[in-house]
Amino acid sequence: MQKPLQEKIRELRKKKKYTLAQLAQKVGCSKSYISQLEKGKNVPSVSMLGRLATALESQVSELLSENSHDFQWDWHLPKPERRIIQYPDRKVTSELLTRGVFQKKMQPVITTIEPGGTSDKIGKLVHPPGSEEFVLVLEGEIDFWIGTDHIMLKEGDTLYFNGDLAHGWANPGSKTARVLFTWTPPVW
Repeated sequence: MQKPLQEKIRELRKKKKYTLAQLAQKVGCSKSYISQLEKGKNVPSVSMLGRLATALESQVSELLSENSHDFQWDWHLPKPERRIIQYPDRKVTSELLTRGVFQKKMQPVITTIEPGGTSDKIGKLVHPPGSEEFVLVLEGEIDFWIGTDHIMLKEGDTLYFNGDLAHGWANPGSKTARVLFTWTPPVW
């Protein structure tokens, strides 16, 4: 049986013996925001999930993971059951394509990027040493930066690079883009 995100946050906070105020201070938000998260009245953004995972000495993938001993349940994920993550700018949405991400060796997501949407930190995303990232543009176009290199990716184009290289992306166009991102190992 899957534990809701709010229960995982509460359990990890209590395990670390943090008060609501202490966790709020560590992640840079209000005590009432943490309380609302734990009651399921609010959903954290991608960047807030990252800050929570860091403060709780966890990983985003662990906060979002499902618990199951039924392997077939772990293999199949119907589209309506995908977890959706909304980025802070409200122009980017990612769909997790697998269950139990934390137990996997790779992490695929489909990200929908509205015009003007970005990766939060253009050219500054860095994943752990030894990680790899694969990108496939399913629809539309995006600008991608790896280090100082700029690449315009169009529908059908791919990238495969070391995830520990500084990188980022944006949709400067007027049409929505859909992109398959895959990381190994899972990065969030």
